[in-house]
Amino acid sequence: MMPVKTLAKIDELTFSLANQSVKTVSLDELKDKLKVHEIKFEDPHYGKTKRFLAFEIHDVLQLGFGDKWHSRDYSDAAFTASDGYSAISKVSMLNEQGGYLTFFDVDANGWEPVGHAKVSPGPFYLVWTGKQQTTEYAYPWTWQLASIKLIQFKSQYPAVYPTGISNNSTIYQGYQIFKGRCLHCHSINQQGGKIGPDLNAPQSIVKYRSKAMIKAFIQQPSKFRYSNMPDHLDLSEQQLNALIDYFQHKSQLN
Repeated sequence: MMPVKTLAKIDELTFSLANQSVKTVSLDELKDKLKVHEIKFEDPHYGKTKRFLAFEIHDVLQLGFGDKWHSRDYSDAAFTASDGYSAISKVSMLNEQGGYLTFFDVDANGWEPVGHAKVSPGPFYLVWTGKQQTTEYAYPWTWQLASIKLIQFKSQYPAVYPTGISNNSTIYQGYQIFKGRCLHCHSINQQGGKIGPDLNAPQSIVKYRSKAMIKAFIQQPSKFRYSNMPDHLDLSEQQLNALIDYFQHKSQLN
């Protein structure tokens, strides 16, 4: 059996509004104040049915932020792991049923390693139980969750947002795909994820890679190299072209 790699060491969760920390809550406090659920569902990251002890994400957000998580001042929530991976979701999606913050793997009596790197997903692993509540549909899945931050996306990531672009344009569609699929790990002009390379600075990826190469790599990086970057085989040619349009739009602003 491969050893379990653990980055997160403290069973605590930090809550922030924009760039201001408002509360840090321990696992013991969460268990003391929130209802614990045992959930069972098909976990796409494990590729099998899993059982966890968990809190409903609504309850977690209410404990951490109070009614402020319903405020129109915040458009999105950033779920950031201890290694810097950050999944960003529209706050409106978090109102849906099916989101849980797990803290114990019932099947493994602790935590079963997950992902290419075989890491422990604890102390907190954000999951969704609905069949279509997956990363392909921009639902946030984060293991080793360390913090939750409420943000106004345009203010927090002005370099990423395509200001002045119609919501009906292919550029805007590409932005939405980038936000939902790529921003976890990649950045635009140093705004965004810290795991993968910046795709617009110091030079845009469209300046040194062909469109065909970029699209092929995005769709199936596993064909090119061993990497933690997931395949996106469900992306259509039209969606890949929209991503290219977004990258080209951003490259012209450098």
